[in-house]
Amino acid sequence: MSATTRDGAGKKVTAAVTGVSDAEDDGPRREVIGSDERFEAYLAAAAGLGAVPASLDGTEVDGTLRADAQGNLLIENDIRRVFDYFLATVGEEDLDAIRSRIAAHLDAALPPAAARQAWELFERYEAYGEATEQMPGHDATIAGMTEVLLRQQDLRQEWLGQEAADAFFGFDDAYDHHTLARMQVAQNPDLSEAERAQRLADLEANLPAPLREVRERANLPVSVSQEVAMMREQGASDYEIRAYREQSLGPAAAQRLEELDRQRIEWDQRYSGYRAQHAEIMASGLSESDREREIDRLRQAMFDESELRRVQALDRASQ
Repeated sequence: MSATTRDGAGKKVTAAVTGVSDAEDDGPRREVIGSDERFEAYLAAAAGLGAVPASLDGTEVDGTLRADAQGNLLIENDIRRVFDYFLATVGEEDLDAIRSRIAAHLDAALPPAAARQAWELFERYEAYGEATEQMPGHDATIAGMTEVLLRQQDLRQEWLGQEAADAFFGFDDAYDHHTLARMQVAQNPDLSEAERAQRLADLEANLPAPLREVRERANLPVSVSQEVAMMREQGASDYEIRAYREQSLGPAAAQRLEELDRQRIEWDQRYSGYRAQHAEIMASGLSESDREREIDRLRQAMFDESELRRVQALDRASQ
């Protein structure tokens, strides 16, 4: 049996060797036999590892591992991020080396009990991944995609337990269910356009809070860009635009956007100058081959290699 406690924010945490809660609704879970022995073996092997794979060089581990006051693992999404950070190097080095790196990181980042709980959870996560590889694909219908999603959820509960499954995949599941619901509305032939628009609006209004926050953050740059365009039309100064961007996106993002504005203005001015000279060449009375030669020379003089394809595309569009 595993005892549970709560952290300062009231979140349930696990105080058990398994690293997952044993709530009655966790569903069937298979035992991971010999987990501690494998952890010690991979930890010992880690001492003989060479440099990290090239894709990890200069990076930091993605995710923070935490334990409670009793030294037991806190079940959070960051655990999955840590696992995936190392597993992303499959192909650069073999799985045993990757497992050794994970064991070493768990040992360094967590108290002993929590490190072993995290290791068992990693082995369950690996087993879940292998199980999903054996699943048949869907038939591209909404019903087929829903069936696959529900089967994945069953496998997560079976291998990880409900608590870890929710921590690792809760956001993904909410996003997938929302996407399928939107697809179902969009493809429903019995709905009028007004009914379809209303149902889609209702789905957006009832988004789970974490998903709504992510969507709002993702849409924020577009909203800011639209507002800046309106401000410019109304005669706002560069100072006012900078202040609005800093308030909405932060100083660093505002500075990057200001630099992009400068580059865009410089490009527009340069391309306008080029088009004026392009028009003069076209009206010069030169033969077609001479005009093409002069225009090519003009392009080479005014633009670098990375810009030439864009210039040529713009020229074709303006013909």
